[in-house]
Amino acid sequence: MTYSVLLSVYKDDSPVFLTEALNSIYKDQTKKPDEIVIVEDGPVPDETEEVLRSFFDSVHDEGTAKVKIVGLEKNVGLGAALKEGAKHCTGDYIFRMDTDDVSVPERFRIMSEYLEKNPDVDVLGSDIGEFNANPDHVIRKRVCPADYDGILKMCRSRNPMNHVSVAIRRESLLKVGGYKALPLIEDYYLWVRMLANGMKLANINKTLVKVRIGNGFDNRRGSHDRIKSWRILQKYMVRHGMIGHFRALINMISIRIFVYSPGRLKHFLYGKFLRKH
Repeated sequence: MTYSVLLSVYKDDSPVFLTEALNSIYKDQTKKPDEIVIVEDGPVPDETEEVLRSFFDSVHDEGTAKVKIVGLEKNVGLGAALKEGAKHCTGDYIFRMDTDDVSVPERFRIMSEYLEKNPDVDVLGSDIGEFNANPDHVIRKRVCPADYDGILKMCRSRNPMNHVSVAIRRESLLKVGGYKALPLIEDYYLWVRMLANGMKLANINKTLVKVRIGNGFDNRRGSHDRIKSWRILQKYMVRHGMIGHFRALINMISIRIFVYSPGRLKHFLYGKFLRKH
């Protein structure tokens, strides 16, 4: 099996965090990916360009992986950027990564070994650890079910995968039409569509990616666009028999309460009910 890594970077991303993220998916990995595809979602600052150029040169000099940088003329959003980037990936599986997170050194080795032993898995994810400033100081974790039945059950009301942790079979991604633009929940929508098409999802209950939350992460979870996207998601799940109308109603009430909650309450809900310590 061969493995690509897919990232999307845009103008507001920190060059410092980007450097740390890039090092974590290549320099620090015990198993190197075969290919790294980086989408520039619209024009980016010179400092970011310099980080990407330096990374490209260093990997090229080492000669163990290919780096492709795909430039988009304008900012199109994460879903559309990833959809375009996936077209340039050639690996059997596509690992996702965000530009301000950190993959642990064993991530690709552990996940690739799992996939080679379980070739029927279409998407494999892991737990994530969340940190404020120092990746070594994880303050909470998001844990998802490891087995298919648990994932299917969780999917009816919450996102059952940690997007930044996943490896997706490229052929399966293309089969369901790839990423689709559904603001703030592009990934959740993708998992629902894959499950509706009979594909197999799994998680490894180990923290393989560390996610930066010390930048207003909790407050950004609340948005009117999120409510609109959830409405589309509920209609899709009802139409495909994944949930009933009553479950869809409860989900919409829940997301409205969450979106309209003040930042301090969101932080409490994450810490008390939606994460583990």
